Amino acid sequence: MQKKSIDSRDVWNLLHEYIEAGKEGDRRLKEQMQETDRQLKDQIKETDRQLKDQIKETDRQFKEQIKETDRQLKEQIKETDKLLKKTIKGIESLNTKVGGIGNSNGFYAEDVFFYSFSKTKSIGNLKFDWIYRNLGCSRKGLEDEFDIVCLNTSVAVIIETKYNFHPNDVETVLRKVDNFRILYPQYKDYKIFGGIAGLTIREETIDAAKQLGFFVFTQEGNDIKILNDQVKVLSSL
Repeated sequence: MQKKSIDSRDVWNLLHEYIEAGKEGDRRLKEQMQETDRQLKDQIKETDRQLKDQIKETDRQFKEQIKETDRQLKEQIKETDKLLKKTIKGIESLNTKVGGIGNSNGFYAEDVFFYSFSKTKSIGNLKFDWIYRNLGCSRKGLEDEFDIVCLNTSVAVIIETKYNFHPNDVETVLRKVDNFRILYPQYKDYKIFGGIAGLTIREETIDAAKQLGFFVFTQEGNDIKILNDQVKVLSSL
């Protein structure tokens, strides 16, 4: 049997078929790559959309949460403010009541000592012509009031009264005496003494007054009891 001879035309035909097959393969590969690229882009686009939707939803929920938290906080502040105002009102009411009691006690103490000094017009061997209560004056921008002032023609005793005289209040008498000298210059040559009077009075208060050379008075029955009469004339400013 004779072998079929292959001429150049056959070779070119085979080569052409090979080239065409290669082109077809390239075309299919290109189409596959394009499809893969398209699918990848679609997937990225969908993922991006989902992510944006998720971010948008998270942001919405976060804003809602902030809004709700803000509302609750405002309600809490409002309630706290309401309770605070109620508490302040209660404290003010209590202070008014306590202050009223304190003022009433102070007026009562003034009454007791004023009427006693007015009746006797004396402190030990000192005799007085005038007994003043709540003597007030204003002069050159200075203003003050004195619970009890006992006066004669050469001596003045400035007395501060309290229901319960605290040791820390004793030194206020020095300021009272200084102010009395300024407000009433007509008494500049007087011998001026200081005094404290309390319906209840502590030992520490008495000791503080003694150190400053003040009279110390308290109530004993219907009379005034002198707890200290070792006094000294208070020097002028």
